[in-house]
Amino acid sequence: MLSALLPPLTPTGTTTRRPPATVYVMRHCDRSTYLPDLEWSPRYAYLANYSDGGELPSWGVAPTLCTARGREIIRGQGRNLRAEFSRYANALKVVFDSGSQRDATTAAEFLAGLGLPNISTGDFGLFNPADAGYCPELTAAERAAAVQERLAAVPPLSGLRDRLASLQRALGAGVAPPLQEIADSVSATHGAWVGGTYVAGAWIEAMLLQFGAGLPIAYGRITPAQLYELLELHVYYRAVNDRPFAVEQRGGSNLLAHALADLRGGGGASLYVGHDTNLDQFGVLCDLAWDDIAPYPANATPPGSMLRLTASDACANFPLGGGLCERVVSADFLYTTFETTDGAMRVAPAIFAGGARTMPLRRFEEKAAAAIDARCVRMREVEPPVEAS
Repeated sequence: MLSALLPPLTPTGTTTRRPPATVYVMRHCDRSTYLPDLEWSPRYAYLANYSDGGELPSWGVAPTLCTARGREIIRGQGRNLRAEFSRYANALKVVFDSGSQRDATTAAEFLAGLGLPNISTGDFGLFNPADAGYCPELTAAERAAAVQERLAAVPPLSGLRDRLASLQRALGAGVAPPLQEIADSVSATHGAWVGGTYVAGAWIEAMLLQFGAGLPIAYGRITPAQLYELLELHVYYRAVNDRPFAVEQRGGSNLLAHALADLRGGGGASLYVGHDTNLDQFGVLCDLAWDDIAPYPANATPPGSMLRLTASDACANFPLGGGLCERVVSADFLYTTFETTDGAMRVAPAIFAGGARTMPLRRFEEKAAAAIDARCVRMREVEPPVEAS
């Protein structure tokens, strides 16, 4: 049982106000792309195959690592949040996905911006429980079935083929077939939604990363305003391919269990530096949405963004004196844009299902327990710190 793995919950109805407990789940820095770019398009595996613009400009770093400008922005985010994090004094825990160098780098740069030494620690299984062997991975067939079900449930994106054609016109004709002519399908081999929408989503993600890196967006053919509009297609693709419940449960159970334990504890804060997939996991498993994050579309997960969960006391005072406090959880989405490198953070509410701004901690615990696959959970100390490059 999950409850056996977590600390006991403080009883409801206390009369002593307790310090808040905060959990941050953060996506890493702006990074370079993978090579090859397209895992599920083996014949035309590079983004440049779908354009006449030639090779993408150099990122200045090896594939998947933080770009120089991306690191600068993360340091700026730390500086901008220094006052917020200062309230935690020595009660701050920072953990990153040790399977990803960009996560280690992001944690180090963010702490430097906060004016703190690199106190971060790495843990692979916390962010990747199935890959670590804690619980079974979904088979390709199981994942494909989950994606197919999700595809049927997500409202279709209006004018999808027209959007693909418009993007293709901006990119110019490449050696690969035009995006709008590549049929979409759920691949039983890959367990993924593949086709023109997949390639378009990858291209749009690359455009966002180019913007963050200070590079021309799509060879200078796309403006930032156009990019923000295109991101709606990228978010739609992720909503189908990356957000099936079975996928998010297997990938996010361990991290959610640790976050829940932190919220149920005393004061202090935990910062978990991972990936856009981790933000998606909390959105799905906790029924959270961040709709009002202009200029981005709803539920976007740009580099450096973070979900902030806070457990605090909501206290009611009574006419004859005294009061009763109930522990509640609230959520916010923090993000930055890439026009400058100052890392200024915008804050938008993250809303629970039904439009609620807060949820009693006991209810949040019940929802989390129902969503978590206890087989994937290992409550343990994290690995020693690693040097970030």
